[in-house]
Amino acid sequence: MILVLSTYRTGSTNLCKQLAEQHSYENLDACFHEGMTDVHKNAIRYISNNRNVVVKLFPLHIDKSPVNNLLQELILLAEKVIVLVRKDFDQQCQSYYVCKQTGNWHDNFDQPVDITLDKDRWLWCVNFLHNQYLSLVDIIPNIECEIIFTHHLNQSKKYNRPVVWDRKPGFTNIDVEELFI
Repeated sequence: MILVLSTYRTGSTNLCKQLAEQHSYENLDACFHEGMTDVHKNAIRYISNNRNVVVKLFPLHIDKSPVNNLLQELILLAEKVIVLVRKDFDQQCQSYYVCKQTGNWHDNFDQPVDITLDKDRWLWCVNFLHNQYLSLVDIIPNIECEIIFTHHLNQSKKYNRPVVWDRKPGFTNIDVEELFI
């Protein structure tokens, strides 16, 4: 099993697809999503019996899981652990905000979508993503893993999601890269 540890809007869906194709593995993607906690125990059993899979896991998935030692169980099953980090944190926050506003996480947009900035919601998104990275930083010291930055990946299947902001959210000056080097 290849385990991808990351946060939202890093390109983790694309990375999981690439890894699954490259290794001829089944892509279970976010099978431990916080909105699907009822299947977490079955997913662990499945992975235990089917090791040729790719799984992504975010800190929130771990926090919300009914499996108390989810991360430890997955690490024991993993042949490889990859930590995916998106260097351009500002763009990551904008992408996350757009997804939260539209409810659309994985589709391309043909026409620009109008986005209204709510400063409180924006700050919540920035703080949430930053805290997810801080959680990853706490997790990885005890794990043998490879850190990959999104900009080093094949970007040919990157989502096309043009948006028009009613007003720009402003630049988020948080350097997440320095947390991982």
